[in-house]
Amino acid sequence: MASKHMKIDPDIIDRTARVTRKKLGYTPSEIKEVVETLLPTVADRHELRTALEEYEKTAQYRPMTGELIREARKKCFFFTAEQFGPLLGFKDSGSIRSTMSNLENGRTEVTEMVSRLARAYLAGHRPPDWPKNPKLKKPSVLDKKSSSIGAFF
Repeated sequence: MASKHMKIDPDIIDRTARVTRKKLGYTPSEIKEVVETLLPTVADRHELRTALEEYEKTAQYRPMTGELIREARKKCFFFTAEQFGPLLGFKDSGSIRSTMSNLENGRTEVTEMVSRLARAYLAGHRPPDWPKNPKLKKPSVLDKKSSSIGAFF
């Protein structure tokens, strides 16, 4: 038996889930995980939107890991460690790359403050000193289409 979600176009899934991702401040991999649990239970875009809205109502704060911080920095903001570290409250110094490396690789704990700040940025909040020119290259549309559902929530 084919699953219900086979009828839903992957681009529609991406666009529908992007709203929830931004509201909750989730990274692409986090919203992909949520969508993959919901897809077998929905038949169309409207049912998916309804299921995501219900999820939003019960969603709790999720602490971030170093891997999620790295994903946000690279895949959502396209920042280098030197650009993102100060936005998370780390002192802008010669060792910022080392500080960010320790955080992203799990050698330093991601504090609740850093996690909540990163989630606020993922939800669209921007401080006045937000970098205008991300230094990492954004993937092309072709790169986004090359993988499975959820490639670019």
